[in-house]
Amino acid sequence: MTTTHTRTHVYITFANPHLVCDLCRQPAPRWHNNDKCGCGQPCWLDPCKHNAEAVSVCPSWGPVDGCTCPGGPDNHTTEGAR
Repeated sequence: MTTTHTRTHVYITFANPHLVCDLCRQPAPRWHNNDKCGCGQPCWLDPCKHNAEAVSVCPSWGPVDGCTCPGGPDNHTTEGAR
């Protein structure tokens, strides 16, 4: 007898739209929450699939006002985020 399992991965979208992966610097809009879908793998950022922190390239972003950087989000760089 063959058993087939299907699982829907659970992703959590970050409120801050200016997050990047701390390893590869690609945009990181959401992360995979293995606790919610039952995966035996560690959590990862989507779409790069790194188990790393998401860091903001916007030093002024807040949940109420969004980006308040002079020049707006177009002035952000992925090189200087920490």
